[in-house]
Amino acid sequence: MKTETTTKGSIPHYAALIFFSALFIFPLYLAFVLALSAWNTTPGLVPVGFHPENFKYATTLINFWHYTKNSIIICAITLITSTLTSGLVGYAFARIAVPGRNVLFMIVLSTMMLPGIVTQIPQYILFHNYGLLDTFWPWLFWGLGGNAFFIFMYRQFFSAIPKELEEAARIDGCSIFRTYWNIFLPMSFPVIATVSIMTFQGSWGDFMGPFMFLKQDHYPLATALSMISYKFEGQEDMILTSVSTAAAILLIVPVLVTFFLGQRYIVEGIVTTGVKG
Repeated sequence: MKTETTTKGSIPHYAALIFFSALFIFPLYLAFVLALSAWNTTPGLVPVGFHPENFKYATTLINFWHYTKNSIIICAITLITSTLTSGLVGYAFARIAVPGRNVLFMIVLSTMMLPGIVTQIPQYILFHNYGLLDTFWPWLFWGLGGNAFFIFMYRQFFSAIPKELEEAARIDGCSIFRTYWNIFLPMSFPVIATVSIMTFQGSWGDFMGPFMFLKQDHYPLATALSMISYKFEGQEDMILTSVSTAAAILLIVPVLVTFFLGQRYIVEGIVTTGVKG
């Protein structure tokens, strides 16, 4: 009787899950339908014809792999620098007792409330004055500056680690940095995985930053696809909507793959950062 009641009580939950899952998947389904349809057709619920070659044209009609390489470079720079720097700053806020530490931490968190668009013009002027436009140096400096939300996650995680572990490392002669690098950092894999996945997804799909600071040859894939139209040579008046949609699907594949492979670490990382305030 209890099992039957539990099953009946679960039906509304499963129905809600199915409904909202379908609601979110439906736009992606429509994108696949358009990507497999004939060129310049009206979108529908089923493909107009079947044209998987649209995905081939998506990678050949423009310099697709060159823009993909630029995306990989930007993501690698941002991921490595932001992950390591945020971890180091979070460790300092969590384990190094200095006067004004909490005030500085609140100032760092307050930067999360500042819209990114507010700082883009001053950053553009700054990088222009130093001759760093159309290079990948801005992403290196942004990464070295860390990320306020990631610093918060690291700080929360490191604050929950027992002090006895740190004291034992000091007795063994470990410096502050060595304690962080050899003991705290290896223990923070869930947070590292969460920060890495979120950094990758944010960098991979970034459009505005590369558009402002780079020229076309250095565009990442997201910016290139939004600025360059797919056309056959000699037929510039015909924009290939289906091929553009196929390219957009190829763009989101790495994001979907990293999310599904790392969703367990994202949940674990966020949960562990809330252990101690």
